[in-house]
Amino acid sequence: MSQASTPNHYAVGQLWACKGRHADEQPTLLINRIDQHPLGGNIYHVTLGALKIRHPGLPGGYMTQLDHAPVTEQTLQRSELRLIGQRDPDPSYQKGYAQWRQAFDDGQAGSFGVSTPTILEIVERRINDIPLDQA
Repeated sequence: MSQASTPNHYAVGQLWACKGRHADEQPTLLINRIDQHPLGGNIYHVTLGALKIRHPGLPGGYMTQLDHAPVTEQTLQRSELRLIGQRDPDPSYQKGYAQWRQAFDDGQAGSFGVSTPTILEIVERRINDIPLDQA
């Protein structure tokens, strides 16, 4: 898998406001890296910030940033993005990216194609041992 070189309207360094799960959560999405998927399309490696994910193991009980999330263009299209600026990639994504990349190369990882609110709900449920199928 190589970094994408095909032009599109999403680019490394773009900072977007995106839809959260509720009014208290107004996340941001920073595109850190774009890879071409071997079967077509792009995988966007993003950092999600300004979060309010319940996490009992952290001071204050909330996680405020997800350093790395691999997403498809469908995620970007479904997340009600609004461009708010340009920044350098956040280097904190690199550790998660390296772990994801190894798992991806081994056929053990993929990418999200759902909206940011759905990603945040999945992450919060996993952290708090709440089954994904429980309302």
